[in-house]
Amino acid sequence: MTMPRNLLILLGSAALLLAPGGPSAASEAVEQGRAMAQRLCAVCHMNPGQGEKAGASGVPSFPAVANRPAQTREGVEAWLRSIPPMMPNHRLTQNEIHVLAAFVMSLRGEP
Repeated sequence: MTMPRNLLILLGSAALLLAPGGPSAASEAVEQGRAMAQRLCAVCHMNPGQGEKAGASGVPSFPAVANRPAQTREGVEAWLRSIPPMMPNHRLTQNEIHVLAAFVMSLRGEP
């Protein structure tokens, strides 16, 4: 049995609100991730008008990544931990992976 998408989003939002530190900690993680993304990822993933990757060698925008069906913060974190061969190895710490994934997922719903 699968849960409706809206229920999953609601549960995810509730988890952020109930997490240690509450919404301010979640907002802080997103802002830290945004700053890190601007520094490390903007050239490839944050271009105006960029969408989903076109072809095998294409690069998706962060909103496109966030809006993939069934995408989750945990999924983004797992991808980053895998050190994808097509991306530079920035040697991210667990905390950097967490805040970058928080930022990417904050873009869910944006075009």
